Amino acid sequence: MALPFSGRKDGLSLSEALPDRSLFILVAMMSFLAALTLTGATGARALSARWSGGAAQLLTIQVTAPDHVPDGAGSTKNATQKTRADLVVDALAALPPGTQVHRLNKEELAHLLAPWLGDANNSALPLPAVIEVRLPAGTDSPPTLEQTLNAQVPGTVVEHNAEWSSRLRALADSLLACAALALAAVGGIAALITALATRSGLSSRRDIIRILHGLGATDSYIAGRFASRTGALAFGGGLLGTVLAMAPLALLFRMAAPFAATSLQTATAAMPSWDTLPRLLPTDLLIGLAGLPVVAAFIGWFTTQVMVRLWLRGMP
Repeated sequence: MALPFSGRKDGLSLSEALPDRSLFILVAMMSFLAALTLTGATGARALSARWSGGAAQLLTIQVTAPDHVPDGAGSTKNATQKTRADLVVDALAALPPGTQVHRLNKEELAHLLAPWLGDANNSALPLPAVIEVRLPAGTDSPPTLEQTLNAQVPGTVVEHNAEWSSRLRALADSLLACAALALAAVGGIAALITALATRSGLSSRRDIIRILHGLGATDSYIAGRFASRTGALAFGGGLLGTVLAMAPLALLFRMAAPFAATSLQTATAAMPSWDTLPRLLPTDLLIGLAGLPVVAAFIGWFTTQVMVRLWLRGMP
């Protein structure tokens, strides 16, 4: 069964020289892989940008026995007496201006620990207070911050995300490089497939092409006829492959959406609903997916032009 755009007849009988199904299906498969790879590249780039930016400015501070009133503050808590957690929050006021300090409340802490402890509200384990500190862009935490806090409130633990940001950024950059190589490999395979199909079509129509060429048909005319057909087949295959890739891409993006959170209290947020998912998709990803069929058509058209012209030059 011929494809809708293959019904045009010409003297070269390209519908027979370049079979519809083989090239169309192969390009669709390549476009499907390219769509998946492009999504991975977009995710890697976003991860790299996140860890080189906001996430690297995030500190997590844990305070054991947060509700305990230190010695000298009295045995009961009142309006003038402060707990260990309150003292840590007060000490954080000395950080650079613009620093955001947020102590996770019981609901946020229970939500954060739910994957490990289940319902943390019913847990018998003594839970520490978790304080999220977000530094202004371009600033670093004091190197002696943990020692300073421990001098006032012993047992305070400071976790610096910046210590992991460079490693994770390097990992994200390597994933981005691998995705770029994968896209280049997919494009190269698509060009190779087109070149082989074109060479096969030229060989099957050698006598007809020789007669037309002898009657005055130019190289541009013959190459244009072949390139137009392969370009149309590649565009249709690229469009089909991209459309087929949208379903798994949407599912994977929905599953990964909670990991794009930029703060602890939203790090375990529920997956977005299907109706809000289109608004969350990155614009550059949508543009890239929309451009895949065009790129596939260009690869098919350009490869065919080159192959046909080289073949005609070598023809006696």
